[in-house]
Amino acid sequence: MIKNSDLEFYQNLHQNKINLVIHVIGSSTFISGNIGFFYCLIIQNYTVALSCVFLIVLSVIIQGIGHRFEPVPFKGFKGPVDFVKIIYLELFFIFPVFLFSPYFKENWKK
Repeated sequence: MIKNSDLEFYQNLHQNKINLVIHVIGSSTFISGNIGFFYCLIIQNYTVALSCVFLIVLSVIIQGIGHRFEPVPFKGFKGPVDFVKIIYLELFFIFPVFLFSPYFKENWKK
């Protein structure tokens, strides 16, 4: 379950409107790319699966660039496992909840 403290922490790292727009697009692309990747594996369309991997990587890169606009920098990852865990947790769960929360609306109005 996502707690208010998680959303407040996330809100602190996502204050800039440019970064918010980048994250809306990037998170949607990340989720779609992952769904498409697994679907393509099931139907054995490996060429399109590879393009889905490209979308996943691109979405992570553009969101990383978006964080350069933030007044509070992200502290970084502790390693590759932490990177994967945080990226999937945040982009599949925390950001969608944040997007429809009062915390997003508050940052958007700044």
